[in-house]
Amino acid sequence: MRVPLAVTVGIAVVVGWRLVGVWSSLPDTMASHFAASGEPNAFMGRAGFFWVMGLVGGGTVALLFAAPIFLRRLPPHMINVPHRDYWLATDARRVEALDRLASYLGWMAMATAALVAVAIEFAVQANLERTGFANGPFLVCLAVYFVVVLAGTIIKMRALAEPPPETPQASSF
Repeated sequence: MRVPLAVTVGIAVVVGWRLVGVWSSLPDTMASHFAASGEPNAFMGRAGFFWVMGLVGGGTVALLFAAPIFLRRLPPHMINVPHRDYWLATDARRVEALDRLASYLGWMAMATAALVAVAIEFAVQANLERTGFANGPFLVCLAVYFVVVLAGTIIKMRALAEPPPETPQASSF
């Protein structure tokens, strides 16, 4: 989980640096929501806009990173993983399953942070240039995000697949 966390922190630093660089150029009242055509249809104060983006986007990413901490404290019957009866049957398997899940959630948090950063950048560009939101490029980024989430989910489902049945050991006499 170190790589996704480091990359996510890097994304946050880059976004923060970008915002510091353009803060004074942004309008006091920013377009905060855009229609399907990309035209702005809702506005809010500059500081409020970034507070909302930080709380919603940053909060989502933080929850994805924090989820494994909470999962480790839950009783097995409250954890929904494939083949729960196998993976949560022993302490060693539980640790392995939750480590695999934590890894998945870390990568999903990183992908979500990247998507939020792209959305912020497109909103900043729309407000700086007084143009519409770049819906086409954003939809491409959103599609890539969904492919990453789907691929990650398939990989993790396979990682938590039920192992083949154990073969009985021959007794030695």
